[in-house]
Amino acid sequence: MKKISSFRAVVRAGLVVCAAVLLPATAAHSQSAAVAAYPSKPVRWIIPTSPGAGTDISARTFAQIASEAWKQAVVPDNRSGASGMLGLDALAAAAPDGYTLSFMSVSQFIDATILGKYTFEATKDFTPISLLASTPLILLVHSDNNITTVPQLIARAKAEPNKLNYGSGGAGGLTHLAMEVFLKKASIDVAHIPYKGSGPAVIDLLANRVQLAYSTPPAVMQHIKTGRLRALAVSSETRLALLPDAPTMTELGYPAATITTWYGLFGPANMAPELVEKISRTLVTAASGTATKDKITASGVDAVLNSPAEFVRSLAKEREQINAVVKLIGFKKDN
Repeated sequence: MKKISSFRAVVRAGLVVCAAVLLPATAAHSQSAAVAAYPSKPVRWIIPTSPGAGTDISARTFAQIASEAWKQAVVPDNRSGASGMLGLDALAAAAPDGYTLSFMSVSQFIDATILGKYTFEATKDFTPISLLASTPLILLVHSDNNITTVPQLIARAKAEPNKLNYGSGGAGGLTHLAMEVFLKKASIDVAHIPYKGSGPAVIDLLANRVQLAYSTPPAVMQHIKTGRLRALAVSSETRLALLPDAPTMTELGYPAATITTWYGLFGPANMAPELVEKISRTLVTAASGTATKDKITASGVDAVLNSPAEFVRSLAKEREQINAVVKLIGFKKDN
């Protein structure tokens, strides 16, 4: 009996060792199978802004592209509030399985970089997947105002300091920072009216409650086409194809006011590299087709479609640019 018991103990010990060896292999196989099958169910697409904002419009364009590419439902989920941090909190709490993603704009990145109200590191607390698109800002006035050019705007503002006002998506947001750069370089004083998001700012611009604002093409092109808003200039290095008559800030003599926004796709932290690569690759491939790219361009944005590694490098460069803008205009956290 002693020999049998000893034999059984050896067998049990051997089985334990085998199981320990096989577990990592089994887990790796299971993960590979999950990546190969992805997506096998609907994907939640968090949009950390309110409906109708430029980010929301572009997010829905890319959600449709992803849905068609993956042959699976991609469900937009607007989670606005706290400068978009409610949406990012939802992303951070999600499982890193690729079934919850977020379409984020530079605005959320700015909040984490300079405001100090919210603290997160984009490359550590989330998983950068791809920088999908970029777009310039458009300097706008209500069409009822007797201002048709930037020189006219400057002359009016100098004649009536702080009588004009502009709306922004919030203090410290991109539309606020970009406008302050322009005002500083043009040496004019215009009152700032911050809103809780760029959507409400555009609504009040349409109602002529504020006289000017910066906004993205997706959010305002329809209003420019109908004549309710007038585009005075764009913040890109080259003219926007949709607005060939609108000069760039560089053409007008304000190169420092060349500031664009970007839209990127993120996942929760700790996503498997193979899964991140698949999501990025399939989405970039789907968005690179001529017809799809034309659709993206028609919405007022330019497709970028870079890799996860390239996106990480872009974020590092962006942080330097944001800090340079903040220094230029003397922005303080409590502005």
